[in-house]
Amino acid sequence: MAWKKLLNENKIQEKSVSGAEVKTVFAKAQKTLRSAEHLLGEDEESAYQLAYEAMLIAGRALMFSCGVKPRSVGAHKITVEFCEAFLGEKYCLFIEKLDRGRKKRHYLMYGIGQIISSTEAKNLIETARIFLDIIKEKVGN
Repeated sequence: MAWKKLLNENKIQEKSVSGAEVKTVFAKAQKTLRSAEHLLGEDEESAYQLAYEAMLIAGRALMFSCGVKPRSVGAHKITVEFCEAFLGEKYCLFIEKLDRGRKKRHYLMYGIGQIISSTEAKNLIETARIFLDIIKEKVGN
């Protein structure tokens, strides 16, 4: 599997996670996405960040289902890399949007002057819905 390279690079490490724990993590991703949907129209920045977090948490559920977790330093980027390696070229558009969300979320947290439009937030929420469906199929939830 393509993601095994990340093990060799010490970006991820083995972690024993039960199926029940994977389901719990994935359920958290779904709950986070519902929160993003609820905030849409009231607080686009928070809705955008939560949509990104829903995708990130789903990505972590995917990792856990494979018996691995990201190293602490750079965990968000490593999760994106894992999803890219696991899902492959077929899902490259979703990985690009996940990575763009990661970068924007980082700037929203640590920078100034970034504005998230209603359309941007709505689009990422829609992407997150589809991404979670893809992950759900892969982890068997």
